[in-house]
Amino acid sequence: MAAPVAGANTQTPSTPGTAITVIPANQAGGYIVNPLNATDQGLPTNEVLYVDQVGPAKTTANGTTLALQPGQSYAVIPNTLTPVTAASNSASHKFTAVCWPTA
Repeated sequence: MAAPVAGANTQTPSTPGTAITVIPANQAGGYIVNPLNATDQGLPTNEVLYVDQVGPAKTTANGTTLALQPGQSYAVIPNTLTPVTAASNSASHKFTAVCWPTA
């Protein structure tokens, strides 16, 4: 397995509710962590981060969009053909994203 690298993005866009690619498609694995506290999220109060490995993340947990509560993480399904996206109800929500490129 290749060495881990930072995800494609580590914060949501400046427009709230807009999905952004966090982990590119065809990775050997990876993870996303929604920080526990607001300071690490770069927000006034801690918030949910929404992730989706099938399509653009929405700002509600339904269908394929999952809600990561503050302090929770998501393990990326290896070798999928679609990227993992994230969205937040706030602009510029910071998070951790790490992936392992395929060799």
